[in-house]
Amino acid sequence: MTNAPYGSTIPWAEPSWYTGRPSPYYKESHRKLRDFVRKWTEEHFADKTAEWEEQGKVPDDIYQLCAQAGLLVPIAAGKSIPPEWSNYPIIAGIKEEEWDGFHDFVLWDELVRGGGIASIFIGLVVGAPPLRQFAGKALQDKILPEILSGRKKICLAITEPSCGSDVRNLTTTAEKTPDCKHYIVNGEKKWITNGMFSDYFMTAVRTGGPGAEGISMLLIPRLPGLKTRPISTGAGKLSATTYVTFEDVKVPASYLIGAEGAGFRQTMVNFNHERLWVVFQALRGCRISMQDAMAWALKREAFGQRLIDQPVVRYKFGNMARQVEALQAWTEQVVYELEHLSQADGARLLGGVTALLKVEGGIVGKYVAYECVKIMGGLGLTKTGQGARVEAFFRSTPGLIVPGGSEDVLIDLGVREALKLSRQAEKAMAKL
Repeated sequence: MTNAPYGSTIPWAEPSWYTGRPSPYYKESHRKLRDFVRKWTEEHFADKTAEWEEQGKVPDDIYQLCAQAGLLVPIAAGKSIPPEWSNYPIIAGIKEEEWDGFHDFVLWDELVRGGGIASIFIGLVVGAPPLRQFAGKALQDKILPEILSGRKKICLAITEPSCGSDVRNLTTTAEKTPDCKHYIVNGEKKWITNGMFSDYFMTAVRTGGPGAEGISMLLIPRLPGLKTRPISTGAGKLSATTYVTFEDVKVPASYLIGAEGAGFRQTMVNFNHERLWVVFQALRGCRISMQDAMAWALKREAFGQRLIDQPVVRYKFGNMARQVEALQAWTEQVVYELEHLSQADGARLLGGVTALLKVEGGIVGKYVAYECVKIMGGLGLTKTGQGARVEAFFRSTPGLIVPGGSEDVLIDLGVREALKLSRQAEKAMAKL
């Protein structure tokens, strides 16, 4: 039995389950969330992206509106919402015990479709999980109510000018004061998304010796000595990319996340969801671009016939479609596996898989964006009008390839992780 079609009828503009075809992954609450978020974003944010880009930011009152609508809790939670968060509103009235990884997927799919609004949540989606998963209860009780209610904002500060994806060798230091009550933080972080408007910085710091064992995670409030300045990127201003400088910032020792020396592992666990979330963005960006390019190809005439009537154009769409649908299927499989594995097993078994999936998201996104620009012609290079969404996606594709681990680094990680699991499996089989 299939469900009624939903959304655009243009080929590949929507995931297959939106079109009414059966799927083992989605149930009534996923359809309820999809319908609600699409209607809500269209009602509140339709055609606002260009205006916000011109202003250089999303207005502050919009964030409060999102908090009241129940967006912040599921964004901070990811694939499961803790029972103790049930006193906060949750979008579409979904019960916290119902929420799963596919709700997370659907939510981001629709938020990305909604335009620039998705950009204001990036700090929350990557900065809140370490607080939820690894911080002590006292710190959680103090900070979580502030960020889940929208009163305060958080971001993740890992990357540095000198080490990039080489997290093991970061140099920002956090030295304990003689009375052990504070850390004094010095160093720099670069390309920190949402940093310009954040109140808290979930920061990887060096509290010990060289290598991964010397890294800890420290939640740093916007205290004296913490300075931020904007970084202009090709993707635009709404993500508020930031250069952060710490100059003798005095942070209470109670703001340490977990134990000293655990920061590298905490960072790696956090990367898995961040990388999956990048793929969510890539998929909807591809579908938006294909939708607009197909709409154009159905009406644009060149050389005496519509673009879609020309075999070379149909060839382009066919190649885009096979890659996007394959990426969708792989993404759903990984979401399903994460849903049925413990956090520890998910990190152990799927760290390399998620790295390769994120790479594929970037490669497919780049390919689709480039092909759609060629189909749109000059419109695909124009920030307004029929080609605006294609142009915006084309401009943003480096953000699918570099953040969360660059392409080459993640391919190597994926192979190394696969080899490690293979050796473990071989040893286990030898004992049988």
